[in-house]
Amino acid sequence: MHLSVVLLVVALLCLGGGGGGGLVVASTDFNFPAVFNFGDSNSDTGGRVAAGFESILPPYGSTFFGGPAGRFCDGRLILDFLMEAMDMPLLNTYLDSLGAPNFRTGVNFAQAGCSITPANPTSVSPFSFGLQIKQFFAFKDKVTKLLSKGDIYRRYIPQEDYFSEGLYMFDIGQNDLAGEFYSKTEDQVIASIPTILLEFETGLKELYDQGARKFWIHNTGPLGCLPQNIALFGKDPSQLDELHCVAKHNRAAKLFNLQLHALCTKLRGELAGASITYVDIHTIKYSLIANYSRFGFEHATQACCGYGGPPLNYDGKVPCGQTVSLNGKLVTAKGCSDTTEFVNWDGIHYTEAANFHIASQILTGKYSDPPFVDKMPFVIKPRF
Repeated sequence: MHLSVVLLVVALLCLGGGGGGGLVVASTDFNFPAVFNFGDSNSDTGGRVAAGFESILPPYGSTFFGGPAGRFCDGRLILDFLMEAMDMPLLNTYLDSLGAPNFRTGVNFAQAGCSITPANPTSVSPFSFGLQIKQFFAFKDKVTKLLSKGDIYRRYIPQEDYFSEGLYMFDIGQNDLAGEFYSKTEDQVIASIPTILLEFETGLKELYDQGARKFWIHNTGPLGCLPQNIALFGKDPSQLDELHCVAKHNRAAKLFNLQLHALCTKLRGELAGASITYVDIHTIKYSLIANYSRFGFEHATQACCGYGGPPLNYDGKVPCGQTVSLNGKLVTAKGCSDTTEFVNWDGIHYTEAANFHIASQILTGKYSDPPFVDKMPFVIKPRF
């Protein structure tokens, strides 16, 4: 898929208000002073790398940043495109200590591999949702103390009212479901969803109690369509759906999303003055995979950067960008020649081109509850 620099005019986001019955439409003002993001690798802009858990090698980041930029992608994430759409700088990660990070317009607490539920000794990341919230509280406390010292730090940190006026974004839960399939049956995974979402609800209420009012919540994507899961759980063709994705993973994702949507509806009635927007990422991603050629892609479930060749080009023993010894010989998982032809980047994450498509669909407002109003169009200027 060859993308030219075009202007995509999309409907401006409007967050729906809470605290009462019926359809409530909040202000059309989309002028958030700051964004505070919580999540996993879908929105991690460098947290895992900054924590020292993992290094990212080329060709990660090569499409846009010219090299690894802390993201598990060849370029920008959905979060990056949404920040650009709001005409705001890309978010620095909370753990950034070099490169003169500026947190005035927000901060990113997302960590690749993290889950909503508390981490255990076998977890990929210790930075669960609850710990990310604790980091936010520590950040807010430090900002408050620095503001009390005068103007010397003001150009680098949020103002006090940014915490109540800012947008709180969430893209998390994928690892809770995907991780459990390694040791549990489909029924057991589904039975765990209420516990996962209770933890999520607790975290949202803690943020609300600290003054957060504007919440933007992504649901989880079609897990069964990731090459990693197809390779591990899709060896039996009877386990695949019509798109050759793992059916049980996608069923669990849909049930998770139904319950997450119900939670968002419930919280609108409970949290007075809160604006809660639920974004149906799953439908956007599944439609992209089902209709990839119509959207200009050539490969839906084949990794751009991987090893093994078609149909998946994925081998968990040979991660993207790495050279390992396999069956007595050195092999390398290399990137493809044109990332814009691929929906999937490394078997687990999406390409920049796919992320741009997804962000563009989000910003139509059609996939959100409440849907966006159409009064205030704005422009995304993709830079490929």
